[in-house]
Amino acid sequence: MEVSGISTLSTILKRPIELRSDALAQRREMAAELQTNCQKLAIFFKKTLRIDKQANEVDFEAAEKKIMNLMDDLKQVGSTFQEEESPVLWHLAIDMRFKDFAKNCADFYQLILNLKQLLNENIPDSSALKALCKEEGLLKVTEAWQGELETMLGRVNQEYMKVMAIKFSW
Repeated sequence: MEVSGISTLSTILKRPIELRSDALAQRREMAAELQTNCQKLAIFFKKTLRIDKQANEVDFEAAEKKIMNLMDDLKQVGSTFQEEESPVLWHLAIDMRFKDFAKNCADFYQLILNLKQLLNENIPDSSALKALCKEEGLLKVTEAWQGELETMLGRVNQEYMKVMAIKFSW
């Protein structure tokens, strides 16, 4: 399992921008690319963090293995992210019509990085994860994080719909 979507999103956010004469169309293309990538990441994490409430010991062992793999994959992701360091988000945000979309994309990415910190600091090894699984703490943590993920993705999608509805003239 590889979290290529995070690396892809990081690459998208940090790439240099070549300004075009059709700035609105360019910003819409960037917004579409970011929104698509956020969708893919949300689907990936929701599948990875899904644990059934009636899970038996075998299910918890499978969930434990998926989460340990996720923790390993997240170690490869850069641990810092600043909105102002992204040429793409900056280019979107200088147009006030795209500012909220850019902020919500940055917040979504930060949520992913927060998961990395949550997992790697609070679950240092497989024995800590096993203890969480047995106490049903893992179920509560993953449900809370999935709820936050859905909320943040909802904000990205809402702002995306707004920017896609912008007319080509002021």
